[in-house]
Amino acid sequence: MRPIQNWSRCIRFGLLNRFVLRPTTDPIDHRPQIRCRVSLSDHSKSDSNGRAPDAWIESFVHRVGNTSANSAQDNSRLEDWREIPPPEDLVLKFPGTGGRAERSTPFPMQPKQPISKSAEVWTWNPPGYGGSPGKATLQNFSNAAAEWSLRVLSARAQQSSSGNETRIWLCGNSLGCLPAMHVASLLQEAWPSAVLWVRNPPDLRRVILNISARWRATTAMQHVSAVLPQNVDAVDLAGRCKIPAVFLMSEKDSLVLPEYQKAIHAAYAGPKLVVELSGLSHDDVLEEEHRPAINNALDWVIRRSQRPA
Repeated sequence: MRPIQNWSRCIRFGLLNRFVLRPTTDPIDHRPQIRCRVSLSDHSKSDSNGRAPDAWIESFVHRVGNTSANSAQDNSRLEDWREIPPPEDLVLKFPGTGGRAERSTPFPMQPKQPISKSAEVWTWNPPGYGGSPGKATLQNFSNAAAEWSLRVLSARAQQSSSGNETRIWLCGNSLGCLPAMHVASLLQEAWPSAVLWVRNPPDLRRVILNISARWRATTAMQHVSAVLPQNVDAVDLAGRCKIPAVFLMSEKDSLVLPEYQKAIHAAYAGPKLVVELSGLSHDDVLEEEHRPAINNALDWVIRRSQRPA
């Protein structure tokens, strides 16, 4: 019976990945960012997790303000960054299902109105996206994000009780909110200065069933969505996160309905601020009219960050 169950589970995961993920690998101009290869392999040990010995994540970095990272070269490796002094603010960004790190912006960092003297914005291409090797799958999506985050933090963040600890920003858009929240739940004890900044986080099961209902496929997708890993369950993740969080919610989102997002907001265990983006649908860009609310959210989350004063 077990082989049949495993076969069924593999089939459902395959359908789930096809339904949710939109990986692309075409070349994209990443300027003015610089590309960095972040290895996930420990060559000094045998790989007990079945991971390929050359596993790595393609990352792209914005440098904001007066940062020593301006000396970093394009197509570098993470090891090349270890001797560079860390920034005051370090942003780890996770794009949505069709997103690519090459198109990432410095947001929520604001080059024209710097939050601090120096900041770095690191955005990942998950496995199977862009130049990152591996298969795009929800099975290892959040775990790969956590491992990538730990590697970047070890090289680019500073922990200190003397008042100069790096403030960590975990930022996600749409599907990318889920790995951001997963990482937040894991790092909140070790990095009390961390904050969460997410837009339109999806309750994947509800979104999947809502879309499948349009095609009269609800019953089939109920079986498929039953294999969703817990580490991409937004409501469960919200209940495990305690760091300050800003939730940006598009008022007219027809993909991740506001009512779904509000359930995640309600489940969130830490301090939170919800900012409704009036007039915007799921992936519309922010307008000038939203700037005051964004600036207020930045002030709010910075005040609540536990970085030593």
